[in-house]
Amino acid sequence: MLYQVDKQKIEVSIHDIEKEHYYIGLMSFQELKNNYHLLHISKHSVDRCEETAAISQNIIIPHSHYYFGLLNLINARDVFVKKDSLAFFIFKKLFLIVILDDEDSHIQDVFNTSSDYVLEKGTSISRLVYYFFSELMARDYQYLEELQDEIEQLEEHDIQEESLNFTNRLRHLGKELLLLRNYYENLISMGEELQMNHHNIFEQDDMRYFEIFTKRIERLSENVQMLRELLNQANDAHQSRLDYHLNKTMQFFTVITTIFMPLTLITGWYGMNFRNMPELNNMYSYYVIIGLSLGLVIGLIIWFKKKKFF
Repeated sequence: MLYQVDKQKIEVSIHDIEKEHYYIGLMSFQELKNNYHLLHISKHSVDRCEETAAISQNIIIPHSHYYFGLLNLINARDVFVKKDSLAFFIFKKLFLIVILDDEDSHIQDVFNTSSDYVLEKGTSISRLVYYFFSELMARDYQYLEELQDEIEQLEEHDIQEESLNFTNRLRHLGKELLLLRNYYENLISMGEELQMNHHNIFEQDDMRYFEIFTKRIERLSENVQMLRELLNQANDAHQSRLDYHLNKTMQFFTVITTIFMPLTLITGWYGMNFRNMPELNNMYSYYVIIGLSLGLVIGLIIWFKKKKFF
């Protein structure tokens, strides 16, 4: 579908494009392959669209009279789900989006919403591009807030019995945030490339839109970095809690060992059975040793209690 968007949104044919009007278009990859020569798009750019599955990073390339880009979208709430992907072409009077993968129709919904919104603000290619990309990222702030809530709730429910699950979840969230950070940094590079305005495709008065877009992505990237720091704090707190429990356990066994050390000494001493040990012939020696052992145990327990070792 192709629309003329000067003052109202009018659907037109690709053969009806005129230089004095602004257009925004949405088509499938097959439609691009059938019509790229009518739009003066190079065959090399079309071939690059087929490589999107092998491209992990987003790209934007300035050609002689247009920008060409590939964008693999990440859902900030679940970065491991299958990504939507698109290609885009930016001319002086045409902004064309090519859907490469869009199972949930998110790209098409963004296309309809952003193009309608531009008509209310006054049409230009810069605005068409800015509002489309901004609408693609519109939910990301909400998703990052949900991630923050999840990290905080995870920290609140950190209990010793669920230590393994807690660690696995932290590791999973860490991978998500790392992918998000790389994703936003890549988008920042795209925004900076648009600000360079190769071949004066954009009007100078509208260049501020790309500065706003770049700063918005930078804030998202900073939020991701903040969440990574929060995740590290949660991991440190969890590790400190484990260390505390381990120290308490070791302290308990140390106290038990200390209590029984004198008993071990007494047992070893009187286990030698030398012939001239006078205690062996005393009828009360057995009871004296029992009393001495009990006295030592009780005394050490009282002493440890006063020192608050347990």
